[in-house]
Amino acid sequence: FISGQNKRFTYEYTFSNDSTNLENKKSELLVLDTSPQGSLFYSDKINEIDSLYNLRDPKGNPPQFYPYRNVLFREIIINKKNDALKLYYMGGPTRNYFEVTLNNKIQWKILPDTKIYENYKIQKATAKINHREWEVWFSKDIPLNIGPYTFQGLPGLIIIAEDRTKSQSFKLVGISNINDVDLNFIPMFQSKQRESLNTKVVLMPKEFKKLLINNDDDFVNNVVQSANNENEIVSSKFYDSSGNEISKLDYIKNQREARKAILKRNNNKLINDFKR
Repeated sequence: FISGQNKRFTYEYTFSNDSTNLENKKSELLVLDTSPQGSLFYSDKINEIDSLYNLRDPKGNPPQFYPYRNVLFREIIINKKNDALKLYYMGGPTRNYFEVTLNNKIQWKILPDTKIYENYKIQKATAKINHREWEVWFSKDIPLNIGPYTFQGLPGLIIIAEDRTKSQSFKLVGISNINDVDLNFIPMFQSKQRESLNTKVVLMPKEFKKLLINNDDDFVNNVVQSANNENEIVSSKFYDSSGNEISKLDYIKNQREARKAILKRNNNKLINDFKR
């Protein structure tokens, strides 16, 4: 590794969102783009999608679809030199995206355990991050004190990371050279096709925690926007999952229970760690 080179480290991210069914896992390739000025971590799908979205029909119009709906890992993490780690996230009822400044001083315990992985000597370390216990393996052969996700502060690149439940893991699967790393451009949120729609909102960690909790509450409770509106059209009808007509109150109750179940099935997402 030559000082000053821009590198792309590709990780296979394997995860289970449902803590009651940890065997049901999905995976996606994520990339850590690095330069002497810092790093950028995001889904590799975004690069492919942006290339397709920039294609135009004969009239110059882009494809008529929301381009990022199939991206599984939807957070962006930017780590600029001499600056705090920043997480970018979109969620809730607005089109806003959120910039969260992270207090990311990780208390690593470096252990003597070593092994060889893909010709690299790697060493074990552990830490509790956002109440989740992690075991990682880093390599001093790659002298970068960062890794995937929000991990940083070890004397070498993190090659493998896995939480205690083995439901969240990152594994380095590729290294390549890249021409440019633009740390002032936020993939997905600042792309040309969406820049006129989104507004950045800056939050501190406590504010971000409140936002995530409020988003869950709104998702569960705001079933019928006009539930308390006396001017609602009285002829509105509501049905259960079998197509039977039911009262509005029963419909709201059923929908809230269904939405609580959806949240429960997604309670192991990494982003949920920021609510603890």
